[in-house]
Amino acid sequence: MKKKVKKMMEWFYDESYRGEQNIAEFKNLYDLVEKLQYRLEDMESEHMQLIVRIAHLEAELDNHEHELRSDQNHI
Repeated sequence: MKKKVKKMMEWFYDESYRGEQNIAEFKNLYDLVEKLQYRLEDMESEHMQLIVRIAHLEAELDNHEHELRSDQNHI
């Protein structure tokens, strides 16, 4: 288990484009996990809002398609 944690810490603090930022912002892994949990909650909320918006747009599209068919049948 300790080896896995050590590898994870090495990966987390490596010299990737996020490594230096992670070192500067988070003194320990728990702070990072907490931030990631908040971000995940935000993303889930954004996802639900997008799903609702897509459903609304699909309903509008269905209404317009129905109106077009009705107009074509009256011609």
